[in-house]
Amino acid sequence: MSADGVDNRIVIVGPGAMGCLYAALLTEGGGEVALLDYRRERAAEIARQGVILVEQEQERTVHVPCQAEAELLGSAALVVILTKAYDTLAATQHSAALVGESTAVLTLQNGLGNYQQIADCIPLAQMLAGATTAGATLLDTGKVKVAARGEIALGSPAGDEELAQQVAGILSSAGLVARTETDVDALLWRKALVNAAINPLTALTHRRNGELLDNADLRQLLRMVAEETYEVGSQLGIGWGHFDPYALVEQVCERTASNKSSMLQDVEAGRRTETDSINGYIAHQAQQAGLAAPLNEALTALVRAQATV
Repeated sequence: MSADGVDNRIVIVGPGAMGCLYAALLTEGGGEVALLDYRRERAAEIARQGVILVEQEQERTVHVPCQAEAELLGSAALVVILTKAYDTLAATQHSAALVGESTAVLTLQNGLGNYQQIADCIPLAQMLAGATTAGATLLDTGKVKVAARGEIALGSPAGDEELAQQVAGILSSAGLVARTETDVDALLWRKALVNAAINPLTALTHRRNGELLDNADLRQLLRMVAEETYEVGSQLGIGWGHFDPYALVEQVCERTASNKSSMLQDVEAGRRTETDSINGYIAHQAQQAGLAAPLNEALTALVRAQATV
């Protein structure tokens, strides 16, 4: 990773809520940032109008270059994949021209199995994977309501702690809160455990995160899904560390009480959800290992049905 010129560029792949949020925040922090879309007209609109952030009742515009063709952006020091999980492979292939021998590729997507898909196209040694606690809602093309800036935790699946520290430093120097973790799979499963409990219940009941705690039945379901996911992960060898899975989910519900989960946003907009990469992935991994995950399996089916009503 070079420290000068065009090789310092960060390219965010995916102009959804999180992609636009991070493109704008990194630009405001002094980073050389661009967005990559796959839709030419939308890319042109974002390039023309900029990214509009709505934060704390105030609106501001941050101008970020946006292209639909990776070749027009050239190589980058860091490529951040922020598409929906079901678009991971297509996004990786679409952004191939951005990735040189020294480019780091970071996925901050929801769900599990993303970095493994990316590593089918890009050397694992260049891969980083992480999770973010930021929250945002896409109001219109390039227009995002910021719920929380949160923090980024990331690590190297190949165990390259120096690369992870380098990228965390790039993000931190541009004003984000970023840290590293050595056990990437534990990091991703912790985030998936939270999403597996909260997201489908918000999508099925059309409630915001904090409202799940207002109902005794939903609180019990949150606990049961979190504990089931924790047990499946434990049986699969995930090094969770010592924590109470329900207490973690409850804390996230409280901290993000006013947020609409991404899955609820998708259902309300009539879009495909990421349930297959969250509850569905957990259920599938359990099945492959001869384990049972009936709640994750049932929630996957119910969200799929909800999304196609």
